[in-house]
Amino acid sequence: MYTLYTMPGTCSTAIHILLNQLEQPVEIIPFDQVDNYQQIAPTKQVPALQDGDKILTEGAAIVLYLLEKHGVALDTISNKQQFHYWLMFCYATLHPAYSKLFATMTKMPDSQARNDFYQNMAERISELWQIVDKQLANNAYLVGDKLSVMDYLIAIYASWGNVFPQLTIKLGDNVIKHVEKIAQLPEFKLAYEREGATHAIPANS
Repeated sequence: MYTLYTMPGTCSTAIHILLNQLEQPVEIIPFDQVDNYQQIAPTKQVPALQDGDKILTEGAAIVLYLLEKHGVALDTISNKQQFHYWLMFCYATLHPAYSKLFATMTKMPDSQARNDFYQNMAERISELWQIVDKQLANNAYLVGDKLSVMDYLIAIYASWGNVFPQLTIKLGDNVIKHVEKIAQLPEFKLAYEREGATHAIPANS
């Protein structure tokens, strides 16, 4: 059985959903309930996945590890390239853009400068969502016709705008329809239920 250290409704939840899809048993442990979590994940970030005596960190690395271990292969080099592109887009581009908002919320005092930064980041994140929206215009999933962990990730990220109701982060019509579809998948709903999290598309999207 795997052990997954997570924070409800975050990118670590995507690993939980992926494990559900792979039909793998997993124990879920909130990272903030672990006294020595930095010994598990030196960055103190989630996710961290324990597989026997092996500890894995960094979401993208965990995704690739699980897919390889459980024999989930992509059919063509083209699909593989697209998979890697969107995996990096989610973890290295879209997620960090939201992370800047979260960091500013806790580290920067309330001020006009913070409000201006919020607005600039909301516009930047909206631009990133337009890239996703364009990809979904003619594709059933983010990587063509194949459901992948990136579909879970964008559904999770889309809900993060609820933390900033004063901002307008435009997701795009294709993204909204896609997120609504992904959020109804049984593996997605099960993970949110087990973690005690809620999922909703922001009203001002």
